[in-house]
Amino acid sequence: MKRREIKKTAKKLLKGNWKVAILNLIIISVLTSVISQGILTVIGAGSSFTMIESVIEGNVYDSTVMAEPTITASLLSLLISTLVGLISSLMYAGYAWNILDRIDGVKLSIEGMFQTFRKERIFKTTGLIIVMSILIMLWSLLFIIPGIIKSYSYSQALNIMRDNPTISIMDALDQSRKMMKGKKWSFFLLQLSFIWLYIVPFLVYALILFGSVQTIEARLDAGPNEGIAIIIGFLLLFLVFVFLALVLSFYIEPYRRTAQQVFYRTLTDGDTFDPFHPDYHEKDNQDEKYNEDYEGRQLDDVDF
Repeated sequence: MKRREIKKTAKKLLKGNWKVAILNLIIISVLTSVISQGILTVIGAGSSFTMIESVIEGNVYDSTVMAEPTITASLLSLLISTLVGLISSLMYAGYAWNILDRIDGVKLSIEGMFQTFRKERIFKTTGLIIVMSILIMLWSLLFIIPGIIKSYSYSQALNIMRDNPTISIMDALDQSRKMMKGKKWSFFLLQLSFIWLYIVPFLVYALILFGSVQTIEARLDAGPNEGIAIIIGFLLLFLVFVFLALVLSFYIEPYRRTAQQVFYRTLTDGDTFDPFHPDYHEKDNQDEKYNEDYEGRQLDDVDF
């Protein structure tokens, strides 16, 4: 299936499901922000109490005592940030799996987004996210490009685990690597086709700003009040563009992630993939879609 067809299919799949797709993204954003803010508040309160205790004990000028809470808070902040990142990754994985449910004939739902938190799923899924992150980080230490390539190689591992819950972490990574052999460039181009939608608002703002540099300079020379007014105006304009980009993201993200999942289904199902055909959802064993003969039939492409 070509890139244009993938995107067209993604739009059709989202028809009647846009509200839930957007609501799920909002829930993820709100929950992540609440968790992060709550943890930062706890860390900040802890640091403040430590400082107060130091003042009471008369050690406020002791650099060791003053530095200790800062180091402790930094380490704790790093640990908590990692935890929040894992929770966020689990939610986004659940979001992607929920979209696969939609592709497989089930409507999107809020509870479907939390399927990665089920007791039979959470530990293995978390392990896969951690191992995948470590491997990509290690490859990135060589140079950035190998890390990027490996991120595309492992990009389907979570989907493979969703379709086959009994698969091991390393087997999921290995199958993803084989599945993406010769397909990474196509997947990259698919993702790239959405990036420009994020870039356009800021490019427009940059063109307006650079095109008005002389006007700003002239106003600054005319008087400080007029110069400040112009600067405030451009700041407000920037905030407007940021707001528009945020609103636009609620359209782009469900569309982009659905297109990515359609891409995955075209890899697993090949020419038989047609989510709108009446017989497509009549297949047996929907949770075992990955075809073990895939490697022999479709892995003759040149890598990347």
